[in-house]
Amino acid sequence: MYKAGKKPSLNTQRFRMLILLSVLKGREVSINYNELASKLMAGEYVCEVPDKVWVYTLKYIISNIDTFAFNPNDIHMLWVVNGGHIRGRVSNDQLVLSWLKLTLPKYTGGELELYRGECKFLYDQGLIGFCWTPKMEVAEKFAMGLNAIESGGVLLKTKIGPEAILSAPNIHSKDLLGESEFTCDPTKLGQVEVLKSYKKYSK
Repeated sequence: MYKAGKKPSLNTQRFRMLILLSVLKGREVSINYNELASKLMAGEYVCEVPDKVWVYTLKYIISNIDTFAFNPNDIHMLWVVNGGHIRGRVSNDQLVLSWLKLTLPKYTGGELELYRGECKFLYDQGLIGFCWTPKMEVAEKFAMGLNAIESGGVLLKTKIGPEAILSAPNIHSKDLLGESEFTCDPTKLGQVEVLKSYKKYSK
């Protein structure tokens, strides 16, 4: 458990006010950023807020991480269940990565050979996602299903060193979902091989 280390500084208070004013100026919902950030750091997913609020909230959390008491396992569960939505809402992988590095349980194992089913459109832009699995069949389901809806999908394979793995699968991912999801740093991947491409998914 990470303990709150200090009260918010004057700069932090000003940061909160600037965020609130920017939201009000855009005529979006008025929201207490401290409360929103606290819910997120308690493992609670909040969906009824604009995308802009998600961006500002992650920036606030990263800048004031020492003020939060949180359980990394709660953040991990939040990420496993809602990671795709969070990534889409924030639309800034570097910002999401910075948050995950500070909050997820740390990986302590060695190098792994992992697979990912990626959206072809994102792969072509070099925007490879965070979540990988040692189960090729699981990655293939994403490559030909959920991640193939917009533009088709690709099945990826790579060897990932321990320095690039943020967190190992939790019980929910390993036992309940059967996906064995490893959260990785997309900026530290080695050579990525495309094993197979899939056409756009349609029901």
